[in-house]
Amino acid sequence: MIKNNLLKITFLILFVLFISCNQSANERSWSNANNYYLNKDYNKCVVELTSILNNNNSNILVPESLFLLSEIYMNEFEEYYIGIDYLDEIINDYPDNKLSKRALFTKAYVFANYLDMYTDAINLYEKFLNLYRHDELVSSVEYELKELYKYSQKIDELLKSN
Repeated sequence: MIKNNLLKITFLILFVLFISCNQSANERSWSNANNYYLNKDYNKCVVELTSILNNNNSNILVPESLFLLSEIYMNEFEEYYIGIDYLDEIINDYPDNKLSKRALFTKAYVFANYLDMYTDAINLYEKFLNLYRHDELVSSVEYELKELYKYSQKIDELLKSN
């Protein structure tokens, strides 16, 4: 019995040490990623952020890593669809995280302003309004929708005239 309890305690201590080592490794990777990002070394930044994602211990740094990866792919590499995939991970896997709201807004903005996917952008902005009615970004969303509705009306008129 004592031997069994000692084995359980030893296992528990090793488990706690393992978790704390992974946490500090993620924190180091996050710090490194931010330094690389500030120094515009985006490839090394991506490597560090990916190591956080691959750690798979449901770390609090995962949504932040996903968002920074989306920013790098969209703003630096102009790979919008890859960036959107990272935004979708935040929206779908971390809906209660504060970055989910920002990811939804960013995705709609990219659809409207870089990919000319106006209908998708309208749908995303309307979803944003339904989910975050009292958010500080509402005025920006309403402005974007106002502009997108103009495009939508012109497209409808062109379709009707043909």
